[in-house]
Order: sequence, then structure tokens, then C-alpha cells
Amino acid sequence: MKKFITIVFISVAGMVSAQQISLNSQYVFNEMLVNPGATGSKDYVPIQLAFRKQWANFAGAPTTQALSAHGKVGTNMGLGATVFNDVAGPSRRTGFNINTAYHLRLDAKRNHILGLGIGISMTQHMIDVNRLTTYLPDDPAVLAGYNNQLVPDANVGVYYRFKDKGFVGLSAYNLIELKRNLYDFENSFVNPLVRTYYLLGGYNFTLNKDFGLKTSTLVQGIETGTFQFDVTAIGTFRDFVWLGVSYRHEDAVVFLVGGQAGPFKFGYSYDYTLSDIADYSNGSHEIFLELQIFSSKGGAKTPWLKRNRIYAPKI
Repeated sequence: MKKFITIVFISVAGMVSAQQISLNSQYVFNEMLVNPGATGSKDYVPIQLAFRKQWANFAGAPTTQALSAHGKVGTNMGLGATVFNDVAGPSRRTGFNINTAYHLRLDAKRNHILGLGIGISMTQHMIDVNRLTTYLPDDPAVLAGYNNQLVPDANVGVYYRFKDKGFVGLSAYNLIELKRNLYDFENSFVNPLVRTYYLLGGYNFTLNKDFGLKTSTLVQGIETGTFQFDVTAIGTFRDFVWLGVSYRHEDAVVFLVGGQAGPFKFGYSYDYTLSDIADYSNGSHEIFLELQIFSSKGGAKTPWLKRNRIYAPKI
């Protein structure tokens, strides 16, 4: 049991000092999660519900749920929000982000857009002592570790996009870098929320009238010295079915599949773990469901839903 408690707290410590922002294998379908400058960059309002189960069958492994939405406000502004719940062992992070962005037109045809985004967040950190088992009943060292704090923070991002083809962005999270004893241990134990930086980029290639290739990369750096990157390639068929693969450096190979039916988009990814934790888990699972509303382009993206418009006579 002592070994189990040690493993759980290693997971918690890793989340606090190394991975303070929830992992997302399908970020390319919701860029706002890693860059506030992408807020309102779509021609519609995406309402997305996502669930991730990391390291399946591993005791105390992280589980994340998130609900997000963003869209244009007026001509050049974007507004969005995310509500999240992230659990790892006895530790829980629950909170929200509110982002806004100004979209600067770099040319008259609006082919080149630069999004300047900023956001604020409020996160509740807590430990559930009922999920801990100790040698001593009511161990004061554990009971003193219970805390429930609201921690404010801020993020900023710059996001450039070229039509619906290419994009690149740079963002920073945990700007306030608040130093606080999140878990209120009796001994001095300060948990600084260290700044995290993201470099995001990608390009969508048109292979022919039916097939396309979406490529992207995400580089993450944390001021603790942690560095990670992944590269992704996704093949698409008529923009309503896709299949792809991603490699996350020294962590996982990710397989992605999804599709779109009218205003509904869905995606699933499976992470095949490459690290030593693969001996104890069956990989990670992630799924998202998205509803697209208020589309400025109009019409359905799925071909079979266009048949009435194609053959209907003009009046």
C-alpha cells in the first residue's frame, strides 16, 4: 500500500510541476485549448465536449473532461470559454478559462489573419483524503494535506493563419506563476505554477478533389526544464472522414480517427504508450464530440446532405 501511495503522489507531483495543463492528443481540432489567439478563428461556433482517460488500468491515472466553445463577436473579435475537470489520484483540478482575441487583417482579402489573444483562468486545487490509505488511521500528515484553494492565472497567445491552409502560433500559460502551498502541508512545501509555452503550427495540403492531408506539430516547453513535442499527419476524404497518426516524443504513438455528419463532428484517439509505464497500462483513450452552429458559409459539409440543394430547381 505504501508503494501505491508513493506512485499516486508521483503522479500528482508530475501533474503539478511538469504537466500543469491537461494533455490533449486531438489539439488540432480545437486550437483554442493551447492558444487563446485562435479564439473565434472558425467560420462557425464549435461547441466541443471532450473526455480523456490516460494510462488505462493504471491506478490513480489522470482523467480529464472539458467543455469548450468559441466564436466571432462582431467582425474582428473572438470570445471563448473552457470548463475543465482534471483528476489524478487524490488530486483534482476544476476550473474555467475565458479567452478573447482580436483578429488583425493583414491584407484586404482576409487571406492572412493575425489573432492576438489573452485569457484568464480560475482553478480550484484540492486533495481528497478519502482516496488515500495509510498505515496509521487518521494520519495527521495526510489530513493536514487537505486543502481547497482557488488560484487565478492568465495566458496569452499570437496565432497566424493563411486562409484555411496554414497556421502557426505561440502562446504562454501560467503567466502569474503564483507560488502557493496548494496542499497546505505542515512542512514548507511550495508549488509554483510554472510558465508553460506552446509553439503550434501546421499546413493542410489538397491532394485532389477528394483527398487531403493535414499536418501539424506542437512543441511544449516548461520553465522547469521539461520539453516535449509531437508531429501529426491526418489523411482526409472529402473533409468528412479522417484517419491519422501522431508521434509524441519519448511518450506515445497516437492513432486518430473521426468524421463529420452535417454540423456534428466526432473524433477518437488511442495513445500507444512508449515509456516504461506501458508495463502497467493499456494506453490512453480520448474522444470528443462537437456541434457546429451559426456557420457563416452555410450548407452541410457531408456530400449526401447536399443532394437536395444540387438537384433543386432555382426559383
